[in-house]
Amino acid sequence: MKIAIPTNDKENLFKRSGRTKGFLILNVDADSHLLDDYRLNTHSHDHDHKHGDGDDQGHSHKEIVDTLSDCDYLVVNMIGKHFGRDINEAGIKVYKTNESVIANAVDDFKRNVFAEK
Repeated sequence: MKIAIPTNDKENLFKRSGRTKGFLILNVDADSHLLDDYRLNTHSHDHDHKHGDGDDQGHSHKEIVDTLSDCDYLVVNMIGKHFGRDINEAGIKVYKTNESVIANAVDDFKRNVFAEK
């Protein structure tokens, strides 16, 4: 399966997943993981991210969703409700981890996701 991880340095998760510089894309199975790609985040970092209660203001993360459309999971420390909604609607599952180092986050992901099967 293919997972995406928000990162600015390709070693650590970037906490603001929608504002990361890019996404590390890995092909993962229970026994291994291989680097597939590093994709730049084309979502504008300059627009206003303030949202009122129940106010979507037409805000969309379409650029990011399109960039990650072939991924099965997005592995994050945290995700905003609007970004999370857009990712879920695209059929990409969000996996939250407390790990900040990518290698540890991938191990955490594999330990929990493949244990379910």
